[in-house]
Amino acid sequence: MGVDLINPYGDQQGRWIRGSFHGHCTENSACSSVPLSESVRRYCDLGVGFVTLTDHDVVTDLAEMRGRYPDQTFLEGFEYSSRENVVFVGERVGPLFELSLEEALTQAGELLTVVCHPRPHASGRDYWTLAMLEDLGTRPDGIEVYNGHYGIENAITNGRWPLYTKFWDELLTANYRVWGYANDDFHDPDDFGNAFNMVLVEDESPQAIVRAAKAGRCYASTGLLLETLEEERGDIVVEVDAVCAGAFIGPGGRKLAKGAGTRFEYSAAGEEYVRFEAKGETGRIFLQPMWRTPND
Repeated sequence: MGVDLINPYGDQQGRWIRGSFHGHCTENSACSSVPLSESVRRYCDLGVGFVTLTDHDVVTDLAEMRGRYPDQTFLEGFEYSSRENVVFVGERVGPLFELSLEEALTQAGELLTVVCHPRPHASGRDYWTLAMLEDLGTRPDGIEVYNGHYGIENAITNGRWPLYTKFWDELLTANYRVWGYANDDFHDPDDFGNAFNMVLVEDESPQAIVRAAKAGRCYASTGLLLETLEEERGDIVVEVDAVCAGAFIGPGGRKLAKGAGTRFEYSAAGEEYVRFEAKGETGRIFLQPMWRTPND
């Protein structure tokens, strides 16, 4: 019979481009070891679709970089850091970090807002919780489901943890609808480019990139890439570019179906949401959730 799903990818018209929404430079983040010019050069050499700087409680001036790389799309931003962290990203970003986090989110408007490393401790100790997010009043667009900076060997050794899908499913199960993003949170050469988003855009302007990311027309990755995605009346087919172990996930983080290979299929059976994730030798991939329509 089939079910109707709210599919953020729609007809998939447009072009997929790569980029991270969270990164730093030595000029404005004491925790970073790489200067702005080197950070931007590395991203441009990688061939990303956009470059984002989100230093701690400051908007880094990108005018010189825009002049040096006129064909590269740049996004401004900052990481709100006076309490639990959130990145704010857009074409032009004002000093919202001077406000309370609640006020900053209220005034964010068309900016992309992403909760950073929501469960960064390997011990499982809370950093962000559902109650804390609900208390903000204004819902962020999403959370990091993978943070590359906390995935490097040194961070793991020091008790950090990069993967936050368990918390994501906790939020989704509570009908707290947020998208999932992966960012390298670039501080040091070891974490450069190790987590990113593929964004389906109409064009490569800053406005189009942010608009698509806010609408969930993107997926999170550490290297595994989407080849095709088909969905019709709840019948979902996912193909990826390398052999991996994949699973369709539903409420409570339950695995609805799992398998291995490059092609995965699932027919939704009335679950409130369905999402897909996979892991292989080339990395991980996390697709956005598809929601059951209210009438089903």
